[in-house]
Amino acid sequence: MTSQPTEAHLISSGARADASHRLQAAAFWRRWRGRSRPLAAPSGAAQVPREVELPPAAWRHYRQFSWVIHEQRLLWLVLGFLLASCATVWSVAWRLQRKPPIVVRATASLKESALAFYGTPEISYDQIAFFLHGCLPLLYGADEAGHRLLPLAQGLVAPEIYTEAEHRLAQSGPTVSANRVTQSLTLTGVGDVVADPRSRRAAAYVRGYLTITVRHSEAEFFPWRGQVLLEVNPVGRLNPWPFYLLRFEDRTGPQAPEWDLSHDNRQWLKP
Repeated sequence: MTSQPTEAHLISSGARADASHRLQAAAFWRRWRGRSRPLAAPSGAAQVPREVELPPAAWRHYRQFSWVIHEQRLLWLVLGFLLASCATVWSVAWRLQRKPPIVVRATASLKESALAFYGTPEISYDQIAFFLHGCLPLLYGADEAGHRLLPLAQGLVAPEIYTEAEHRLAQSGPTVSANRVTQSLTLTGVGDVVADPRSRRAAAYVRGYLTITVRHSEAEFFPWRGQVLLEVNPVGRLNPWPFYLLRFEDRTGPQAPEWDLSHDNRQWLKP
């Protein structure tokens, strides 16, 4: 059986705890009062040397650790450069937002170049004359084998012009075949060209002569005149020419030269 603590034992324990608290308070008070006083030198201060040589192992670690300072300086330098670059970029972007936009005329794309190439060509005398020299003789060319060159005019002339030329050559086909007739048209001049860029049309007066050869020995020449109305046509597979023969009227024989003074191309340009 454990004995219960007596009253005297409890009083002695409380007194010891109270004395310990008083000693701690007195020590704290002495430190507080002596906080501004210089520390007294220890008794063995005279024996402490001023310089102590470090062992080689400690010097090696010190030399390796000294590079950390340079690395930190380098990192600060890089960080400063990055901050300056970011500030420059931000300032330039802010200034560009306030500047007016600049339009840069770039070169034409492939689609734009194709549209320009296959677009509406200009109306020029050389192109008109070249087209008429290649188109009109197809409407008159015939020989004893028929009119084999006429189909080449498809797509170059209006359908009614092609139908009329085909009907005319078909009617004279038996006579041409029986007498071995050769017929051809030769152009000698293209004049009085009148163009209207707005309507993309042009009118011209054409001069020439019609040659008819019988039995490959007898040849006759007949004056020929023609008045044409052309329309600008985009170049394509069906019509490789820049024009399209929209209207056509001709005269052959002695009365053809009389038309030189009475024709009026400007009337053909009117809608």
